[in-house]
Amino acid sequence: MPLRPQIVDALIIGGGPAGLAASLAYARTRTTAIVFDSQSYRNEGIKHMHTVPSRDHVNPYEFRSIAREQITSRYPSVWFEKVTVTQAEKKLLGEEKYEGFEVTDSEGKSYQGKKLILATGSRDVFPEIEGFKENWPQHIYQCLACDGFEQRGTPIGVLDCSPKTAHFTNMTLNFDSRVTVLTNGPVPVNAAIKQQLRICEAWGAKVDSRRIKRLINNGPTHKEGVTVEFEEGETLTFGFIAHKSATVNKSQDLIDQLGVECVDPALGGHIRIVNPMFNSTSVKGCFAGGDTMQAMKQVTISMADGLKAAAGAGMEIAAERELATLKMLEKQDINASMIGTALESPDAAMMLSSGDSKAAS
Repeated sequence: MPLRPQIVDALIIGGGPAGLAASLAYARTRTTAIVFDSQSYRNEGIKHMHTVPSRDHVNPYEFRSIAREQITSRYPSVWFEKVTVTQAEKKLLGEEKYEGFEVTDSEGKSYQGKKLILATGSRDVFPEIEGFKENWPQHIYQCLACDGFEQRGTPIGVLDCSPKTAHFTNMTLNFDSRVTVLTNGPVPVNAAIKQQLRICEAWGAKVDSRRIKRLINNGPTHKEGVTVEFEEGETLTFGFIAHKSATVNKSQDLIDQLGVECVDPALGGHIRIVNPMFNSTSVKGCFAGGDTMQAMKQVTISMADGLKAAAGAGMEIAAERELATLKMLEKQDINASMIGTALESPDAAMMLSSGDSKAAS
């Protein structure tokens, strides 16, 4: 493999679907990139990924391994670093003073690139319920399209009490008719939420407003399921619980260091995209892909967004090179014009006619 240049075309932070798709785009166009993979993923513990054509029901660790191997075994212009990036900043690079980026890993090693792609993903914020973490992701799922099919045919709990409860319950009913909405306490005095629960009950779902004490993992599959113990009354056992946790950007510290703008936390708090065609952010030269810039967090969407970010970064470099070349050509034209004007002056003509070659040169 050739030596890695001091300044690569792109620094890609994140080795998930978005980062892998971006790196493959660089590999295929023979441009240079470094991928930083902390090997810490949101879907930690998930044994199968879904809704990915040709990779449905494949272990996500296998998916990432195959993707990395295909890149490193065939393409010489992309490098992987198994490190955690702790700092990121804009910086003038090289003799040309290129307006690029420098990142530093947890060991203090620095890397430089013309463009930066944030594919750092997101992190779920779990509710403060005893046993929740112990049942995630084995018996608690936030994406029914990803995990509902395999758990079908058992009673389902929907842990939700929001203006979106009916939507979530509607999806859940596709997998079993025995659905109970768990509000985890009295229903708020909110007309929109009450209306949502009325709709759920009209569809045949039950509503349980008792406060949850803890969740008990009964075994590895939906057949054993999860038992909900309340502060009062009888327990309930479900094959699984559907719950969409709030999410935050996994590397918000890097986002803040760079000054990249995010949307309002009420809308998800993810990175705000300035140009959706190429996933550019509010910071020139910085692009984003995957869960960190997308409210709809799905593998296939993340891959597409990673590719868009790579394309945007590549096009920006090409445009900058084109502009620099144009300025160089304009400067040459100006110099040529100045020389021509000087040679056309009376004094120059007199010196040339007298054979003064030194003056002419």
